[in-house]
Amino acid sequence: MELTDFFAMFGGLALFLYGMTMMSNGLELAAGNKMKTILEKLTTNRFLGVGVGAVITAVIQSSSATTVMTVGFVNAGLMKLENAVWVIMGANIGTTITGQLIAIDITALAPVIAFVGVALIAFFKSKKLDAIGGIIAGLGILFMGMEMMSSAMVPLRSSPEFVNLVTTFENPLIGILVGAGFT
Repeated sequence: MELTDFFAMFGGLALFLYGMTMMSNGLELAAGNKMKTILEKLTTNRFLGVGVGAVITAVIQSSSATTVMTVGFVNAGLMKLENAVWVIMGANIGTTITGQLIAIDITALAPVIAFVGVALIAFFKSKKLDAIGGIIAGLGILFMGMEMMSSAMVPLRSSPEFVNLVTTFENPLIGILVGAGFT
């Protein structure tokens, strides 16, 4: 792995975090009591919360993005942490559904999604459209950051040292710590 790959990985991480921040800020601006009420109704019931998480993950093909959006909702005060747990559990279940939808490459659409969001911000002078544009642009930027990080890590697949490092743990706790570190 070259130095430029590390720069790309950290650049992707920066885009990912910035996209998450944009989404969170957009949600705070767009959120009225109406959105909070809808989210509460959809997530108060555990089973419905799991279903919502699974469906959203199946549609956008990323449990990470669903989790990030859910954390953004909690951060914006739109959802309680207890309710977010069920949505995140559903996101993990929804990950299995995304294999069925593999033909749709959402990361290929990320620049278009970001463009639509930026267009809403740049060309319309409405606070509501600014907030919606921030959410949409943040989602696109988040996906572009994920793709950038993924691409930067490709050289590690063929690195015998890296493969040896992550496959030869005798103690499962060390494997868990290394996995948590990468995550």
